[in-house]
Amino acid sequence: MKTIRKRISLGFLALTIVLFCAVVINVLELNRMRTDTEEIIAEGTRSSEYATRLLGAIQMQNRAVLNMVITNSSSLTEGYHDGILEFNSALLEAMEHNPQSSYLQAIYDANLSYHSIVEQHSPDNTEMADMEWFMDSYLKAYYAVDSAIKLYMASPKTSVAVRMTSLEQNTYKTVTPSVLTLLVAVIIIALFYFFIDTYYIKPLRRISSSLEGYVKSKVPYMVKIEEKSELASLNENIQELITHSHKQQ
Repeated sequence: MKTIRKRISLGFLALTIVLFCAVVINVLELNRMRTDTEEIIAEGTRSSEYATRLLGAIQMQNRAVLNMVITNSSSLTEGYHDGILEFNSALLEAMEHNPQSSYLQAIYDANLSYHSIVEQHSPDNTEMADMEWFMDSYLKAYYAVDSAIKLYMASPKTSVAVRMTSLEQNTYKTVTPSVLTLLVAVIIIALFYFFIDTYYIKPLRRISSSLEGYVKSKVPYMVKIEEKSELASLNENIQELITHSHKQQ
């Protein structure tokens, strides 16, 4: 016999399982989102640090070259060589971390051209020749390196906008399972309410109303509950009690 108690117990069990699954899914998705967020932030931070070091290093070299041209010196200052060491170190670390980056390859190529132009400078040139070399050849090579670094800073793995888009997508991925689980829980609650109202509340009201009519007005007690349950047993007991009462009269 399928009892009401068993059905109610099954309903609560199903609801508990759904809510438990919702909690587990939320925890897993939040952990995944946290991991993805940390990776995105770490990747962006590393790339930004590399780009900052590269810009600082090329600017050190640029200042040394500019000082050489202005002072009409025959040699570059120590800052130029320090800038080369820092630039090469930052570029090597960035390429080891992301060897397939076309942006880093562009920086590497632009840097080779830049140093090729610097090496073409002759210390025997006149001041006018130095300025002409600086304006026509050097600045073009320097800005090529500078632009390549800035493109790297704005690349998909570096730009803030793209990182925020990735975080937004991760948020949607985290929220979607929770919403679906909540919808399932709402459906189960609605079905559970329908079951309680159909198989418990309404039959109980019929029994109560018919019994009240019999007690107050002697209206015949006529309630039929087809399904075998506790209420059916209660209804049968009431009918037997009324039958027994009539026989005694």
